[in-house]
Amino acid sequence: MRSDQLDILQEFKSCDRIVPAHSHLYRAGERLNEIYNLLSGWVALYRILESGRRQILQIELPGAFLGYQARIDEPMLHSAECITDVAVCVFPRRAFPDLLDRHPVLGLKLAGIMAQDVVRTHDQLTNVGGRSGMERVAHFLLQLYLRLRHRQPALGGDSLALPLTQEMIGDALGLTPVHINRILRQLRERRLVVLHNKTLQVLDLEGLRRMAEVPQLDPAEL
Repeated sequence: MRSDQLDILQEFKSCDRIVPAHSHLYRAGERLNEIYNLLSGWVALYRILESGRRQILQIELPGAFLGYQARIDEPMLHSAECITDVAVCVFPRRAFPDLLDRHPVLGLKLAGIMAQDVVRTHDQLTNVGGRSGMERVAHFLLQLYLRLRHRQPALGGDSLALPLTQEMIGDALGLTPVHINRILRQLRERRLVVLHNKTLQVLDLEGLRRMAEVPQLDPAEL
């Protein structure tokens, strides 16, 4: 985001806030007075099904806008839980449409972010509905790896911090933690990836791509 756009946001924001891991920015059913721009940390968007099971809809990384939906006066349709400690820039919810109206470039920026979210949502739906368990996990880890590699320094080789539990991965993919554990072991035995101590190491990116049934990777992503 350009410096002039950042200046506008800084002038408009209510405050910056640190929110600890395992707490919520908001919960489904709440009527929010705020919108959040994620500055650092990881957030899981999820819904609770009638059975009590959790479905993780999206893993959000820095740059995401959270709490914004088409009808801003309506209750939130999902919850947002902090996976790690997060820093957010807080904006007044009711005045946000006016900000976008006065500064259309910011509106285009937000539209671009939301369009990327739609693409990831379509990928997630295809992944859960159309792939085997191992293919789902491979696709999920590949997409996170590609999103992360330009955001955080490598820990050594192709290793990146991935602060997700096996339960979270299962909740995103519709698989049990036991199934996730077995698949991760198989991916490790095939020397594709290793996920250990919340660190993801990709051993064979091309092999992981083939396992995930993803078309040839865009060089811009690498």
